[in-house]
Amino acid sequence: MTMTMMTKNSESSLDAGLAVLDDFFSDYSAFLLSSGCTTLRIEKNVRRMAARFGVDCVMTVMPKHIEIMLSRGGATDTRMAYWTGGINFYAITALSRLSWKVADGKIGLDGARRCLAAIKSKARMNIVFVTFAAALANASFCRLFRGDAWAMLFVFIATLGGFCVKNKTIKTGVDARVACIIAGCLSAIIACGPHIFGFGTTPDVAVATSVLYLVPGIPFINAFSDFINGHYVCSMSRLLSALETTVCLGTGLVLADYILKLQ
Repeated sequence: MTMTMMTKNSESSLDAGLAVLDDFFSDYSAFLLSSGCTTLRIEKNVRRMAARFGVDCVMTVMPKHIEIMLSRGGATDTRMAYWTGGINFYAITALSRLSWKVADGKIGLDGARRCLAAIKSKARMNIVFVTFAAALANASFCRLFRGDAWAMLFVFIATLGGFCVKNKTIKTGVDARVACIIAGCLSAIIACGPHIFGFGTTPDVAVATSVLYLVPGIPFINAFSDFINGHYVCSMSRLLSALETTVCLGTGLVLADYILKLQ
């Protein structure tokens, strides 16, 4: 869902095309922001297209919304928009390609708007496939840290269970941080199987890697990218959000240890 707020000066009504262009840019940039795109890429993509359309663009990217002001001649138009969505790598790639098509003159504004609508309406990857892929990836992390076959098996099962529980609890309206704690606790409890039943030789590795799928890698990376590019407000917001999630998964791990009273 995209929400926009519009402000105009007295001269902006002389350029109706500017308002249409600003609508597109605000929708485009807000969708990129919510998809997990870095602030630098959002600015580059929008300014690349703005240059093609012959308008000056001033952007203010905040953690939850974007404000864009376009100007051409004596006319200006400002939009503020935010999009409620989730991380979407397909959207980031597709929208970046769209910006280059516009910049190279391969597509006009009407075509760009149709492409944007098609990208936004594309169905997300099947959740069953994502769940199994996450479980396989986490089991691979276990092996990377020298976990044996038993540890990998239990980490795979732990990730399946935690991932499903997290998604289900969030869909029922539970706060994402609480869902993270619950998922981390469940995954850690399942991963304690080798320790409880004496399977394998690396039970500690299974427990330690069982919650790695919850680590917020994208917010950490984006926070660093925003920091080195001078977007300190977004950087600090993303960093604090990532740290918050890290604390939640750590809390789940500690709760599992407390419940099972492992030594």
